[in-house]
Amino acid sequence: MDKLIDVTKMDNYYEQIVQKKFTTKQLISIIASICGIVAVIALCVFFSGTFSFLIPISFILLGLGIWLIVYIIRNSGVEYEYTFVTGEMRIERIKGKAKRRKITVFDIKGIDDIGKLYDYKTGKRNVEPSKHNLVLHAEENNTGNSSYYVLIHDKIRQKPALLIFTPNKMTLDKLRPYLSIELKKKFITLMKEEEKYEKNASANV
Repeated sequence: MDKLIDVTKMDNYYEQIVQKKFTTKQLISIIASICGIVAVIALCVFFSGTFSFLIPISFILLGLGIWLIVYIIRNSGVEYEYTFVTGEMRIERIKGKAKRRKITVFDIKGIDDIGKLYDYKTGKRNVEPSKHNLVLHAEENNTGNSSYYVLIHDKIRQKPALLIFTPNKMTLDKLRPYLSIELKKKFITLMKEEEKYEKNASANV
C-alpha cells in the first residue's frame, strides 16, 4: 500500500508517496549478495587459525562486510514521490530514504492519453513500452493491476514520454480537471471499471 502525506489542505498542492515493491529477481540478488559477503568473512575467520596473516584481514573484512550489508539493505528501498502543484506533476525517485533523483516534470493539460497499464479482462498490456523512445518508470509494481500509463511531454528532457506510475484516487482526482474533454470521458470509464474490479476482488476474498 502507498503512504499518503497530506501536507496541506490547499487544492493546488498534494503529495503521494509510493513504496516500490521488490520483484523476486531483486530479492534473490540482495540475498545472494549478503550470503556472498558472509561466506567470504566466514572462510577468512575459519582459516585464520591456520594462517595467522588472515587474522587482521578477518577483522577488516568483518567491519567492511557489516558496512556493505547495511549499505545494501538501506539502498535497496525505493520510494516515488508524486507532487501535484497547480496543474503540474513532479515525480522524484527516493533511494534509501535519502538520495533523490527527479524523474519527470510535466503539465497535466499536456497529457495525450491515460489508461490502465494492464487490461482487467485479458491481463495484457494496453500500451507497449518498447514502441516509445522514452519510458519513465515510477510504479509500485511493474506487474500490478494498479499501475496506470500516461503519454506526457517531459519538461526535463523536452520530449514526449510514456510514464508508468501508480496514482491513488486523490492523485487521479487532481489530474481529472486538467484533462481534455475526450480524456475526461475515458477517465470516467476507467473509474467505473476500477470500482467494478475492486468490488469483484472484495467479493472473491
